[in-house]
Amino acid sequence: MYDAELMAVATGAAGTLVAAIATSGAEKMRLKVAHFFRRATPDEQRAAVQAVDDTAVQVTSPSPDSEALAATAWAELIAQYLAEHRDAMSEVDELVVPTQLASKVWNQHNTSTGTFIGGDVHGGLTFNYGGASDGGR
Repeated sequence: MYDAELMAVATGAAGTLVAAIATSGAEKMRLKVAHFFRRATPDEQRAAVQAVDDTAVQVTSPSPDSEALAATAWAELIAQYLAEHRDAMSEVDELVVPTQLASKVWNQHNTSTGTFIGGDVHGGLTFNYGGASDGGR
């Protein structure tokens, strides 16, 4: 059996991970899980990544206990991994922190000459969708 601290960390991470898979989808969480389990054997890594897909299917089932069952399975998987790789304990937070959306930036630049009120027209427009604003633009 695992010590209380390890189980508390694993249980908390498991519940949050299952919720993230349910809301964000398996595709987004697959990379995080693969990165977290990188110290494991190749077979264990494949099993962890497959568990993401299995969890995604499980949480979409109509069973009211599906998320709880998935969280219990993940708690055991994470606890076993942390017991073998104690140095991964500091990385558990990275496993469950939401992924920031990548910023999408579009630039439009307009230049023209001719008769305009106030002279020539020079200007641009930048859309920064889904990311932090850039004060330099």
